[in-house]
Amino acid sequence: MPQKAQKTRAVLVAVSGQTPQIITETLWALEQQHHIEIDEIRVITTASGCTTLKKALFGDQGKFGQFCCDYRIPAGRIAFSPKNIHVITDENGIELEDIRSSGDNVCAADQVFSLVREWAKREDEILYCSVAGGRKTLGIYLSMAIMLCGRMQDRLYHVLVSKAFESGVPDFFYPPPESRIYPKFVGIDESKKAIQIEISSDEARIDLAEIPFPRLRELIGGELPLEQGLIKAVESSQLLLTYLQTPPILTVNLHKSNVEVGHFTFPLSRQLLAVYAFLLITISGSPTGLPLENLFYGKQVIADLERRIDSYKAGEQEEYAWEKIRKVADFRDRIRPCISKINHAIYSAVGRNRFAEQITIHTGRDIKVRVPNFQIIAAEGRRWKPTR
Repeated sequence: MPQKAQKTRAVLVAVSGQTPQIITETLWALEQQHHIEIDEIRVITTASGCTTLKKALFGDQGKFGQFCCDYRIPAGRIAFSPKNIHVITDENGIELEDIRSSGDNVCAADQVFSLVREWAKREDEILYCSVAGGRKTLGIYLSMAIMLCGRMQDRLYHVLVSKAFESGVPDFFYPPPESRIYPKFVGIDESKKAIQIEISSDEARIDLAEIPFPRLRELIGGELPLEQGLIKAVESSQLLLTYLQTPPILTVNLHKSNVEVGHFTFPLSRQLLAVYAFLLITISGSPTGLPLENLFYGKQVIADLERRIDSYKAGEQEEYAWEKIRKVADFRDRIRPCISKINHAIYSAVGRNRFAEQITIHTGRDIKVRVPNFQIIAAEGRRWKPTR
């Protein structure tokens, strides 16, 4: 029997502070105006924001339950409970009451980014992100995170509420299906008593404004080296965008046993370094690449490269494995694992993206290397050229 296609889940991701109304207003706009059935809500906030959210949205009098009741949403259709609230912590894991210091900001930035990065990996989910609530810094970090990690299907929104309901109407959390009257605070009289008027929900207008954003993941392609936090991710992404426009020179350092390309450096073993240098020398000038059988006749160059690398360290060997190979099949069996390991080292250093594709070795019917500008350095200031 064919398997059923997995349903794509719609997830509302929001930042919130002392205005939990933002959650239900965004939910109302997505469900009632845009007809998007939300399957789950995830909120990023501080400790004080979490307290406010729990008090306002959950429990017998909670506005989230009231929303579901008003719009006849079955219990459990939208996954949202205190477990869905993600509280920012400091560097010691203690929940932050508020974001005040530069250290708090770094923690908030990295944690918002880490959460969005993980959620954006889930292929069965679409993220509908709202930046309307919480401190401005949280909204900024959510925007930056979705720019770096967001996919074509993910969306970013800001919620705008009509002026009459922007402030002074604490009980208003969403437009109800039937007209309701709400008390609105408008000031204090001479005896310091609150002045209130009545306002109808018919006057409420909610506008869910979509915010266009560049999807750097799509521009750069594939994976980004995003494991070190938001600041490092921004720096790496900027580098990759620059390198895609103006590729840096790639340097194979035989004396250092490493490869340098722009700000990225990664080590390779003697054999892998020799194979990579050999393929650069042999194939980079060929637009279509070369069959592996053609490379067999250059195996002595790989041996010469290994001999040169050894001359800087343990000393040259009398004979190298490449010089002993007599059959194309044996050469193929030896060089293919080397190519795989070289590509793995490149991806580990740079990530799987369009820039990495410029410097990796492409296999198939022909072997291809498309590095636009490279050099092989034998020693400080001296280039290496094959003698055969």
